[in-house]
Amino acid sequence: MVSAEMLKDPDLLSKEQIEGLLPLLDELIDWAKKVQDYALKQALAGEQYDGYKIVEGITRRKIVDEDGAVKALTDAGYPVEMLYEKKLQSLTKLEALVGKKNFTKLVGAYVEKPQGAPALVPESDPREPYRSSAAEDFGDGFNG
Repeated sequence: MVSAEMLKDPDLLSKEQIEGLLPLLDELIDWAKKVQDYALKQALAGEQYDGYKIVEGITRRKIVDEDGAVKALTDAGYPVEMLYEKKLQSLTKLEALVGKKNFTKLVGAYVEKPQGAPALVPESDPREPYRSSAAEDFGDGFNG
């Protein structure tokens, strides 16, 4: 049985313990999610788990009849222009609209691809090693 005492804070683990855990983490995370999903399914079927209860998850309100909402607001005197946002289409939609080559030619100077967040992956991953902007700016002495 796994206990909370066995799950040390990462800063209390040795380098060797971390190296032993890294290859297992994705599987452990998937397994833990499956356990949660299974327990929820069983609880919904009537199983009781000590210390747990079923609650309604968080949801976001949404307008289900946009035309009706717009009519109600405009009838109340709110100008229709005030109810909508003018927003540029997504990069993917614009690229599909004008074609990839033409898009790059016309808009390429106004598009940037920011550096992705660092991720720790096995050495077999084909991506190039991460290069920190801060490390490049400050040299090898950077500790942040």
